[in-house]
Amino acid sequence: MTNLLMHDSRRLVLPLDTTVDALIEFDRAHKRWPERVTLDSARLGPSGVVVSVRHPGQGGAIERTYSLAIVAAAIIHYCAKMRVPVPKNASKSVSVTQDGITMVLEGTLFLQRQHDALPDRMGAGQQVKESSQAGEQAAVQAGQAPSPVPSDLSPTAEPDVAALDAAVEGQQAENSAA
Repeated sequence: MTNLLMHDSRRLVLPLDTTVDALIEFDRAHKRWPERVTLDSARLGPSGVVVSVRHPGQGGAIERTYSLAIVAAAIIHYCAKMRVPVPKNASKSVSVTQDGITMVLEGTLFLQRQHDALPDRMGAGQQVKESSQAGEQAAVQAGQAPSPVPSDLSPTAEPDVAALDAAVEGQQAENSAA
């Protein structure tokens, strides 16, 4: 069996509240979150997240700064705990955006082919061209002017609906005359 490629690209956008929850969970799992502290505030910075905590009985807040590398590790840990799939082989990048923290996951999957391959002579682009040409020929036979259809349609382009309708009408006219 031959392999097929599938490109996977996802964006995980975590608002500040979710990011802070992921950071606290990550610190607790690694025993770095201080005992009996209360969360005071959090803010996004250009290079990461700044979290302020207060110890009971102490006046001032203590700020903890988390770099983007730590934030990325916390997001991956949090996703694993919350059962959000994160491919291990995907490339990962983290950035600060207006919406919060964005993690971009990109990778290529190799899948086994399940069915026979398309013949080279009948690729997807060729099929679209042939159906457009058939529509033009039917329109000419029906006495209508062919609609302009670009000859270099890409596989993602849609065939001209009017030409296809004309082709169907032309075939129906031929069938009724015969």
